[in-house]
Amino acid sequence: MKKRIASSMLAGFLVTSSIPAFASDAATGINIVIDGQKDIYADTPILQNNQVLLPLRAIVTKLGFQDDNEHIVWNADEQSVTLTKDKKKIYIRLGSQEATVGDKAVQLPAAPILSESGKTYVPAEFIKQITGKQVTWDASTQSVLIATSNKEKATAVLKSFETGDPAAMEQWISPDKYIQHNLAFPSGRETVIGAIKQLKGAGVTYDIKRVIEDGDYVAAHAEVNLFGSKKAVFDIFRFENGKIVEHWDNLQDIGVPNPSGHTLVDGTTEISETDKTEANKALVEKFAEDVFLGKNPAAFATYFDGDNYIQHNPMIADGVSSVMKAFQELAKSDVKFSYDKIHKVIGEGNFVLVVGEASSNGTSTAVYDLFRVENGKIAEHWDIIETIPPKDQWKNANGKF
Repeated sequence: MKKRIASSMLAGFLVTSSIPAFASDAATGINIVIDGQKDIYADTPILQNNQVLLPLRAIVTKLGFQDDNEHIVWNADEQSVTLTKDKKKIYIRLGSQEATVGDKAVQLPAAPILSESGKTYVPAEFIKQITGKQVTWDASTQSVLIATSNKEKATAVLKSFETGDPAAMEQWISPDKYIQHNLAFPSGRETVIGAIKQLKGAGVTYDIKRVIEDGDYVAAHAEVNLFGSKKAVFDIFRFENGKIVEHWDNLQDIGVPNPSGHTLVDGTTEISETDKTEANKALVEKFAEDVFLGKNPAAFATYFDGDNYIQHNPMIADGVSSVMKAFQELAKSDVKFSYDKIHKVIGEGNFVLVVGEASSNGTSTAVYDLFRVENGKIAEHWDIIETIPPKDQWKNANGKF
């Protein structure tokens, strides 16, 4: 009977709380599962005023924070905790719903508290904010699930190229299916794992600038230093059941800055307008259809706020007028360029990536265009263009797209 009452109360809390509510494991039979592993904690979660509070140190050290007094600092005078991870500082105070994450102030749904055992407890939502983890409720198993997000998985896989450590690839790439669209490599997880082992100690860096997630897709925009050669790259991963099963990419050498001083990878990185993702995707896709595919080129200027437009293409300066001039010069040149097909539109918030197929003087080309939208207008643009090799040079039969 008590168990039924506890379950009924929990169901009510789940309706009113954005993060699943649960009491202690012993009291309610609620499990805490991190990336598929059920963990038992000496300090169980607390349910207070319809908010779930988690033991801060116990949870964050399970999620990658170092468990020492340098990276987790308690200040008795301030009644505060400062966490440090990857040079980012996170600051909270007992009794205050205001916290600082890096250089940003964030609002907590409930103030941190000190338990009777002297442990700091924070809202589950805060764990989500500082780690990027997914926090969900599984009613079928009566479990709170804390899971690594697909963004984190993709980032860890790409960072493997720096370390030469295959652990992230072994954990997050499906061993049974890995469809490769980089035409220089065969499909299969073992191929890419073998490649990173060879790169260990080679000084490779993978500086990820932007990561967006859209359904089963994650797209990353990065600067790669490979044997002293700097390249801009877009990587796209498709996930099934939490594992990477497919990969696309596009690469281009990073040269000198464009006439306005921008490179292929610098510029705005912060994701905003997350409530406008679908509208921004629709806007950019319509722009690509009207302008790239030529359905309504006269509408070009309507997609921008006057002449305001930040450009990262290495050949073109800022401003809508500069783009129009470049189009006019291309039309007069001997280059026969056609944009033939839109293959994918991936977006999150203010960033939208369009994957397209084009031809330049008869040579097949992959064109990845990333747009930043601001208040319903296109405000910034990056692109990476790569020639598709002849079929007799392909290492897989999956094609570039």
